[in-house]
Amino acid sequence: MKIIGGSLKGRNIYAPRGEAVRPTADKVRGSIFDTLQTVIGGARFLDLFAGSGAVGIEAYSRGADEVVFCERSTDALSYLKRNVSLLGDKAKIYAGDSIASIGRLRGRFDIIFCDPPYADDCLAQVCSAIDAHGALKDDGVIIYERSSLSPVPAPDGYRIIKSRRYGAATLDYLVKGGSICVFAGSFDPFTRGHLEVVKRAREIYEQVVVLIAVNDCKPYRASLEQRKQVVDAAIAGMDGVECDICDGYVYKYCNRRGITNLVRGVRNAIDDAYERDMAAYNKSKGGLDTQFIECDLADISSTALLAGLSRGEDISDMCAADTEQLIRNIYGRR
Repeated sequence: MKIIGGSLKGRNIYAPRGEAVRPTADKVRGSIFDTLQTVIGGARFLDLFAGSGAVGIEAYSRGADEVVFCERSTDALSYLKRNVSLLGDKAKIYAGDSIASIGRLRGRFDIIFCDPPYADDCLAQVCSAIDAHGALKDDGVIIYERSSLSPVPAPDGYRIIKSRRYGAATLDYLVKGGSICVFAGSFDPFTRGHLEVVKRAREIYEQVVVLIAVNDCKPYRASLEQRKQVVDAAIAGMDGVECDICDGYVYKYCNRRGITNLVRGVRNAIDDAYERDMAAYNKSKGGLDTQFIECDLADISSTALLAGLSRGEDISDMCAADTEQLIRNIYGRR
């Protein structure tokens, strides 16, 4: 195994044979540091359950200023010490239980990578120890590697801002607090009315997730990926707004990410009755609160937009900025 990027690229990383140490795969390490490339420079990096230390050493190679490793396995420690010698005085190893070691650490960290054995579900204990000892900076991030078969909900006070699956492994990126909401819908297609709801929600919440969800009762004219293309174009450049896809229940998606708030746009009395039924369902199933945002654009809907497109009418007023041509390309053929 080798370092795959940065100043130490190509250097060997040694690990014991067998299942005792499960080094993070090259593809996963590459993804981590592609995600962190704008924040890794000068960062303090904590590698919990370090094993061979491959992730922490990669962090140093990519620009981290200091890396701390925690590992309890005697076999792994001998390899870890050999590997970490590459970092000189920029690294420190704490031998012993990783969670208990958090209480021995000094200072706070920008990035904490946590890769426990997949059989252990210890995210809540890790976050509790981090909070108890103030180990994570206010704007820091925790990266939790887990089995893709075992989703783990965000602990109280944290939210999952991103999850990426790589075969058997999944990475969850967690941050502290911050108000966040989900605006869910089929968005087939996303309209100027939808964008207005997003803008108003962003005035209330620090982050808005536009969630493209599946409704088995609806026939769709465009794929999930095509609908995401339109949403991404509409929200491009909007700070604090992201788009994601959910092919299951919205409340389960929110529970996994530690999100407790939904927003919905309401145009008329029919909308209001339906939306309140959905709000009651999401509250009973997932404990989610729904905030209704009244929308003045009552004549704009996905149905009206596509009807106008099929009749050859001007649809520009119903389209969010920078989406009209994309909508024509995707839906015009239908």
